[in-house]
Amino acid sequence: MRRVAYLFPLFPVINQTFTLAEVIGLRRRGYDIRLYSLLSRVDVSLQQTEARALLAKTHYCPGYRSLALWAPFVRGLVRDPVGVAALFATVWRAWRQHVPTRRGGPAPAPDTFTLGEWIDVLYRGNRYFYLMKSWMMVPHAMYLAEVFAREGIPHVHCHWATYPATVGMLIKQWAGIPFSVTAHAYDIHMMPWMLPAKLEAADFFVTCAEYNRRYLATLCSPEAASRIFLNYHGTDLDRFQPGERVPGDEFRIVSVGWFKEYKGFHFVVDAVAMLRRRGINAVFHLAGDGPQRGYLQEQAGRLGISDRVVFHGYLEHSRLVGLYRDCDAFAMGSIEMTNFGRQDVIPNVIAEAMAVGLPVVATRMGGVTELVDDGESGLLGPQRDAEALADALARLAREPELAARLRQGGLAKVRRIWDRNNNLDELAQLFNERIEARDHEMSRETMSEASGEASNDAPRDAAA
Repeated sequence: MRRVAYLFPLFPVINQTFTLAEVIGLRRRGYDIRLYSLLSRVDVSLQQTEARALLAKTHYCPGYRSLALWAPFVRGLVRDPVGVAALFATVWRAWRQHVPTRRGGPAPAPDTFTLGEWIDVLYRGNRYFYLMKSWMMVPHAMYLAEVFAREGIPHVHCHWATYPATVGMLIKQWAGIPFSVTAHAYDIHMMPWMLPAKLEAADFFVTCAEYNRRYLATLCSPEAASRIFLNYHGTDLDRFQPGERVPGDEFRIVSVGWFKEYKGFHFVVDAVAMLRRRGINAVFHLAGDGPQRGYLQEQAGRLGISDRVVFHGYLEHSRLVGLYRDCDAFAMGSIEMTNFGRQDVIPNVIAEAMAVGLPVVATRMGGVTELVDDGESGLLGPQRDAEALADALARLAREPELAARLRQGGLAKVRRIWDRNNNLDELAQLFNERIEARDHEMSRETMSEASGEASNDAPRDAAA
């Protein structure tokens, strides 16, 4: 059984069910996945059932106040102070490399930011804070290097290209353990610093959209670019299956996610108010939570549709499937906040809705067009345009033939490219090929070195 360490910033996280599914899926495919989390502030109450079962099996790194974190660092300083200094130097050199970002010019000011979100953006979006925190990862790398050596870990896979990938890169330098990375969204577009160095140092990169893969390839050499692979997250099609909803008096719209401005829920709320003014009895069901919730509630009240916007909070998958099946359409108003680097790539909830048989309405951005073909597997519109969302939803409400055609097109698209079982098979095959190829190459190099040493020793032995 192949043993691989999976390293996360925090594990598990309620709105990152794709990482949970990957861990479970690879374990079922024969991988001995060992779970490691840099942080330990897990909210046990906000977890899917499958995630709770993994809490006790996750190794949480000790905090900065713990002697356990610092002991390997002190031992390393005593044994190899030059090597420890080289770790800090590696971070410095990687951070200094120029990274062309996707951030554009001035964008509209945030409408819904709370004070906490402003602080978060200033912290996450500041490259100098990123440098300091990356340096603070050196003790984590040395601590985990000892843990991995003790547990016989031959490979580290880092989920998110930010601090986990920094730790993976430093572990490779300090202990020689190879690493790979899965990159997602904010870790590419909001916090891209050090990506070129990580792309060059990693055995391989995986990312969840061709949109991401193309961008990452611009940051590194052609050889490193050849080691960037696309693997869509996928959806559990055994769980998210079509249901039968009997049309009623209400046109029920659903959306799911983390309540943050870049998700665009406030544009859908505006669209629902427009539908009401057009005589469509629309009701908007929202599952999830986040800092934007207070704004959305106030917005619904201001528009006079408080009774038309239903907040469900976080839902277990079994209840979420039921909510999908009880609705008529799915809507997502995601936007690119180019001045903050915040954006969706391919929201997995769109694929879940398509798998359940809902016609979807989304915005044309990121990797969404890889999943939703406008007019075939859903309807796409411009960003920041509530009226365009309302127009598309009105078409679904008034044109049942269009809605039925999009349902079938969405189901076909999800089954073709978004079946989690198929995508996990591809990921497992990628792991097998890349890790086995590396192990074979390392074995050849070792044998070659041993042969060379024997050859060099022969004349000395003969002379003796």
